[in-house]
Amino acid sequence: MSKINIRKRGKYYEYRIEIARVDNKRQWLSKSGFRTKPEAQEAGVQAYNEYINAGIPFKQCDLSYSDYLDYWLDNYCKSNLKYNTIQTYTIIINKYLKKGIGKYKLSTITGVALNSYITELVNNYNHSRTYYKNILKVIKGSFRDACNLYGFIKYNPALTLRLPKIDEIEEERRHVYTKEEIDLILEKFWRSICSYVGRY
Repeated sequence: MSKINIRKRGKYYEYRIEIARVDNKRQWLSKSGFRTKPEAQEAGVQAYNEYINAGIPFKQCDLSYSDYLDYWLDNYCKSNLKYNTIQTYTIIINKYLKKGIGKYKLSTITGVALNSYITELVNNYNHSRTYYKNILKVIKGSFRDACNLYGFIKYNPALTLRLPKIDEIEEERRHVYTKEEIDLILEKFWRSICSYVGRY
């Protein structure tokens, strides 16, 4: 972190921060008028944080990953994804992500933690590789938007997340449908029947 210099000018304090050079000339961020040195220091830290975020104030997110996933479903998924995709994502979130890593703060989850989680998931369940890819898609998409769309986190820990090696025998094994998935299939079937009957 760039050093924040605090100096007293008359009755007031000023912070001064060296930033990126322009035309090879030294540049500074500075502001005066603070009554105490701690006030100037605090304002200097905030100014520097805004500077390294291209002028956008950054506030640490205290949301749990579980609460963020609810926010993501309501604010992104429901506006940008198809109904069936939303239903699939909701099942994955409620059945796996909230129970596995939902209790942790969004801002504290690391790439190491995510890789450990996805490896544990593969070891504990017998889903197809395609189904694991869907789980991976939800994790990657949620963290991508937390970082790039909402600015809740500075760094996307899911950037390098990938599935571990899955044995060919497990990969060929037929997917065993969960109760939630069966309910979803039956609901789609019922909607189709009602739609068909309603035409006549």
